[in-house]
Amino acid sequence: MRNLELFSTASIDHLMWSTSGYAAKLDSSALSIFTDFDHSQPMAVDSSTGAVDTADIMEKTHAFMRLVVDKGNRFLGVVTKYELSDSKMIKLANQRSSNIKDLQVTDVMVPREALMALDYHQVSTAKVSDIVRALQENGLHHILVIDHELHHIRGLISANDVARKLNVPIDIQQPPSFMQIFKATK
Repeated sequence: MRNLELFSTASIDHLMWSTSGYAAKLDSSALSIFTDFDHSQPMAVDSSTGAVDTADIMEKTHAFMRLVVDKGNRFLGVVTKYELSDSKMIKLANQRSSNIKDLQVTDVMVPREALMALDYHQVSTAKVSDIVRALQENGLHHILVIDHELHHIRGLISANDVARKLNVPIDIQQPPSFMQIFKATK
């Protein structure tokens, strides 16, 4: 083992910014924009965490979404800033005649049964443009990727990450409801 020397940063006032950063293209492999949990830890929150505490954690870590897991790290669902908005939590607390501080993350999360995902094999053969279209057509800011062979969540794709890697904004809007389509055709 060797001793490493420490240096003062007092006179250092610039950050290194990569000039050769990878920029994906629409015809690049979709794997280039995929967050693979085999190579990076998923951002998760324990199911026993309070909803307000989860909102604070997500605010401090600048996260839009977290996976919700139980004590055994089994996947239960997903929570986003949308579900953790003050208005949604207050409404839920009022419906339950309880205090907002009593809500758990599991009370506000989207359960795994209500989520849709892409298959890893499908993603491995897709192009970035295919993923962008899937995100836009389904009004999704994030989409999970499952591995059917191993029977687990393999990773996820974030519209924000895709936009950053493409160096272009990606507009994600909620798909129109039946009522909106009906009104538009009148």
